[in-house]
Amino acid sequence: MGDVLVQIIFGWPAIITSILLSIAGIWLKKPALLVTAGIVCIPFTYYLSGIRTSAILLPLFQFGSAVAIMRHKNLLAWLLMTPIVIIAVALAYLVLTQ
Repeated sequence: MGDVLVQIIFGWPAIITSILLSIAGIWLKKPALLVTAGIVCIPFTYYLSGIRTSAILLPLFQFGSAVAIMRHKNLLAWLLMTPIVIIAVALAYLVLTQ
């Protein structure tokens, strides 16, 4: 049970949930969903920061996206979401090509 919980918190379920919450938050213009997505993303980025030290900053992009939504800057909110999506796609590529 403990291993499954660790995989959920630090693994792909957290990454996918964070990205889906971010998309929903921007689409529905709900900053609370983006803040939740940033909080869900923190354990994954903390784990990933052992590889790259700048990975811990990824949730800040989601929090910035929430601020952009509050200021009615939808394009900026979408642009701030690109780093987390790029990192997730790159990580998926690395995992699948091993």
